[in-house]
Amino acid sequence: MMFNRNFYKVFATLLLVAAFVICGYLLLRGRDITMPSLSRPSPGPRLLMSMDGFSIIQSENGEASWRMNSRSADLYENKEAQLKDIKIVFTGPESRETTMFGDAGTMDTSSGHASLRRVTRDVRIVTNDGYLLTTNSLFWEAGERVVRTADPFKLLGSEIYLEGVGISANVDMRTIMVRSNVKAVLQE
Repeated sequence: MMFNRNFYKVFATLLLVAAFVICGYLLLRGRDITMPSLSRPSPGPRLLMSMDGFSIIQSENGEASWRMNSRSADLYENKEAQLKDIKIVFTGPESRETTMFGDAGTMDTSSGHASLRRVTRDVRIVTNDGYLLTTNSLFWEAGERVVRTADPFKLLGSEIYLEGVGISANVDMRTIMVRSNVKAVLQE
């Protein structure tokens, strides 16, 4: 008799579980059930690695034409690097050196193109012959050795003070094109 009572309890429990499974299936079939957002991969390029201290050097004819250092970098599968505290040093003919600084930015590691933006301090370009350019953001085209911005800027040199909105210049500040609102003061 005890055996029959335990058998009926186990049998009733199995029937109840089977009923829940069948009802759950009937209620949920045909519905799209998605993964919770915490376990779903984020959209966009996949992060390959994060690192403290990142450097890249571009050389032409065996000599470094520019080098970039940053405090930290996140490298993605699409060859993009998200950078913090960036310094790009350009070396030109006749030992001319130009340095570009930015708080944050991105770089295409295959082409060398970079964009720098202001977070707490202006994006700056300093040349070893005395020019200083400040603005909110800059885009660097590595192959053409040209910097561009659509933002307001200020350029100070030993013989000139120039400000305006939008600039395109080669990195040594020898060739400059200003888009609008140009104000210039020439000094002797």
